[in-house]
This record gives sequence, structure tokens and C-alpha cells, in this order.
Amino acid sequence: MSRSRILVTRSEPGASETAERLRALGYQPMVEPLFAVEPIAAALPAFDALAFSSANGVRVFAKMERRRDVPVFCVGERTAEAARDAGFPAVASARGDVDALAHLICTKLLPKARLLHTGNEDGRGDLSGQLGARGHDARFVATYRATPVEKAGPVLAAHLSGKPGFEGVLVHSPRGANILADFARAAPSRAGLNVAAISPAAASPLKSLAERIEIAATPDETALLNALGLLADLS
Repeated sequence: MSRSRILVTRSEPGASETAERLRALGYQPMVEPLFAVEPIAAALPAFDALAFSSANGVRVFAKMERRRDVPVFCVGERTAEAARDAGFPAVASARGDVDALAHLICTKLLPKARLLHTGNEDGRGDLSGQLGARGHDARFVATYRATPVEKAGPVLAAHLSGKPGFEGVLVHSPRGANILADFARAAPSRAGLNVAAISPAAASPLKSLAERIEIAATPDETALLNALGLLADLS
């Protein structure tokens, strides 16, 4: 699949970071984010620890709050790396999904500690609910929303009109998958979609629309790029 054109749909700045990784692997990235991150003005409660389920959640929070003296729990290594880059010294990664994150927090944090989970208003999952059910003081506050683009970018638009613009597409989130699925359903004459998705939830909206889907073994970008490599016959 060397030099295959790969559509990158995640938001910036992550999209450009992914593009660099693709170039290093010999792919030709085509960057067209399907949504933008829009911060939400929010009042943050007192907290003793933080939880993040996305790198965007880290970046937005870091601009809102100066404190860096609390332990931070992250869903995966990409989010943990963003937390370290933001200046948090004590960062732990669950290297999994929200269930794995809840388990990590329960094993590392005293129930009486006030945990604050911040992130996408549509992507909170059930972390706070899981922790609350186990006796933890956990609260979720939405700090950003993922605003979809109004129309497909030129590469995706051409592909959906039947003129192939890429051999594969990376889907980093269920939000991005839903937006892509909406565009695809409205384009019955589209060229084929071959998808590498970061999780089953990110693959689900595209199951009836894609010719092939490969799902990352774990919800992180390294595994996602490995899944992309399984689409080796697309070149």
C-alpha cells in the first residue's frame, strides 16, 4: 500500500500530526477534518484529580486552567502524551477504553478524592456514572463541542461523486464516523470507502457504507495505523 492516498478526517492539530506519521510510513496523506473543536465556556468545580478521554479534552482544559499539581488519568497513550506536553507531571494511561480508564482510576485514586472529567459534550461516555456507582466522587464538565463541517472538502467531495480521491480513510472517533456516514449516505454514486477505524464504535456508523473496514486492536493511533496496513491490497 506504499504511497496510497489516505484521507485523514480528525480535527486539528491532531490531523497534521497523523499526516506526518503517515508520510513516515510511505503513505500520501490527504487532510480534510470533518469537524472542528469549539471550546465551551464552563465553570470548573474544585478537583483533586483529572480524567481525560481525548487529547482535545486535554488541550482545551489546559487553556482554561493553570493547575498542574494533580494526578491525571488518561484513556490512552495519545491522550497521556498530550497531558505531558501540557505540563502535567503525574500522568497515567489506561491504554484502553472508558471501561479501562474507570478501572485504572478505581485502583489508583481514593474514593473521597474529587475527580473532574472534562471533554466533548457529546462524548462523555459513562465514566462518571461508573465511578459514582463504585463510590467515587466524580463529575463531568463539557469543555468543547465537535462542530461538523458544513460540506465535504474537495478530496472527499470528488470521491463521493464517483471520482476516487483516496485508497483508504482513517476514522479516529465515532463523531467523525457519523459525519462521514452522513455525507456517504447522501452520495449514492460514490467511489468505494475502505476504512481503518480506531474502535468498534468508530466503525459502526460505516458498516453498511464501506467496502472494507479494519478495526484497531486497541483504541490508539499506533494500532489504527497497523489496521490501515491490513488494507494492503488497496494500492
